[in-house]
Amino acid sequence: MIDKAKMLNNNIFNKMTKIVLLTLLVPIFLLGFALVAKARNPSAYKYLFRNTILSKSKNYELAAVLRGRVYYPKYFYIPILKQYLVYSNVDESGPFRFYEASTKPYGNNYALLDEAGKVLQSFETPLRFSSRSGCFYGPKTYIPWLETRKTEVIPYHKVHNENLDLGEVAFNKLFVELYQTSDYVEYINLRASNDDLHQAGVIFQRKGYVEILLSGLRDSRMIRHFQEDRSTNNFEDYYTPDIRDAQSYPQSKAAIEMLALQSSNLNPFIYWRHWFKHPFRIERYGQEYSSGWRGIAKLYGIPIYLPGEGSGTAYVRFKVKDDIFRIKILEVEKMNLLPLYGLGLRTFELPAHVRTQHSLVFMESVQNSGSNRLGGGVYVVRKSTQIHASADLPFGMTEQHFNALPINLQEALMNPDSAKGLILNDQNITKWIPDIERLRNLERLELGTSMTEIPDEISKLPKLKVLVIKHGNIRHISPKIAELRHLKELDLFSNKLNEFPKVLLQLKGLVRLDIGANDIASLPSEINQLDQLEYLSLTLTKVSSLPASMIGMKKLYISDSQNLESKVSDDYKHLFEYNK
Repeated sequence: MIDKAKMLNNNIFNKMTKIVLLTLLVPIFLLGFALVAKARNPSAYKYLFRNTILSKSKNYELAAVLRGRVYYPKYFYIPILKQYLVYSNVDESGPFRFYEASTKPYGNNYALLDEAGKVLQSFETPLRFSSRSGCFYGPKTYIPWLETRKTEVIPYHKVHNENLDLGEVAFNKLFVELYQTSDYVEYINLRASNDDLHQAGVIFQRKGYVEILLSGLRDSRMIRHFQEDRSTNNFEDYYTPDIRDAQSYPQSKAAIEMLALQSSNLNPFIYWRHWFKHPFRIERYGQEYSSGWRGIAKLYGIPIYLPGEGSGTAYVRFKVKDDIFRIKILEVEKMNLLPLYGLGLRTFELPAHVRTQHSLVFMESVQNSGSNRLGGGVYVVRKSTQIHASADLPFGMTEQHFNALPINLQEALMNPDSAKGLILNDQNITKWIPDIERLRNLERLELGTSMTEIPDEISKLPKLKVLVIKHGNIRHISPKIAELRHLKELDLFSNKLNEFPKVLLQLKGLVRLDIGANDIASLPSEINQLDQLEYLSLTLTKVSSLPASMIGMKKLYISDSQNLESKVSDDYKHLFEYNK
């Protein structure tokens, strides 16, 4: 009886234990599942081209300082001003913006921020910055920036050795004379990618005037020294005079104190996937392309393969200031089968001995390969200026609608007034996207879609200069295209047109027109109304003759693949002069 009672009690105890364990474990399991699901939920992450990226608590925001591909940015804190300076060479091109030809000078982009992370001033200059004096120096001009807060260039009071023809003895003699009569002396680096003449120089401040003694790239009078400090991104060469007893001629004490920010990550281009105690963690990677296995050699006739590379979107968890940001970056390359990514993510902060809880943290994002620039740049973690995660979206637009738009259009809508060009290549697009009309200053539009018509809405882009719709299904063109008074180029190569669209005759400013690879057999006699036309492509059409009115179109060159020139009289020969 006692044994039976014991067994009964044990069974009851075991059942109770299971119930208690299930009661405890099920919620824990569900919570864990929810956390994992949330971490892997793509909608919880924001592209770095967004203007509003809030932390999980919404106490902080990740704000752009420099956008594009950056090259070893420099980060400084200026104690006397209580401000931060960031600068780098920035490349903003790539597949999203290749239509916007870069006209920037060879030089760096600069941004000055206050202690709250607000950008006070941003500009670009090819002159070289000196962290000793806070000035920008070039061979003939300089900018006393931190002294005046202005970016206007000023000519030197005097340029010595301007023709770079001083011999060694004459150079050294002049250097000593200037040195002994100067209040401030600084050796500067003048090497720049667009300057093949100058290597370095010496700045002299004499009685309030600024003078420079130049040293050439060839037959240099100064000695080049190399330095590499990955913790501060300092790869600047520095120079000293090539003179006997050079140690007797030191530079003057720095005119301004600048503290370099530091990083513990010394490799900015390669990211190994880390799991714990690391500010960045790739929680999800959506591969969109893979090169597969690559054959590299044969051993006794047996092929040897190595994993190739892939490209996709990285979903990254960024922990900083005890808070979390979730960001995603396009076109990140990855080594197949290995947690190795062509993505550099790291932070820069003040040296530990001067850092406070309010000191700014900068995030640097770079990619070692690929052509994407939307994931690159320098960002600053600062106190939130607002708490609405969708505040940067156009008026009346929801996150759900925005995220359903093509990536190129999403990026353009972040700064609709400055968007000059847009490319949409997606055959799943079958009709006009009304959100394009928000880009009122659009000058170039390229569409690779399945649309069957150019709709009335095209007229809502009044500044359009170039319209490209190639390899499409266009059968109809709205008469409202005639309202595009600034249109200069129209490319309709390889569509479904079965006759020349006469509405195009109203585009009086048209300079280039491509209607090749369409089922067009003839041109209208009124085509001479396009009196500004300089290029007309009839390649792969059925056009076999030209209207007489075209004889008077002296500016025009016709490109074709039907040997049209041999089928018309000599009166038309000038239309086929390629060198014109």
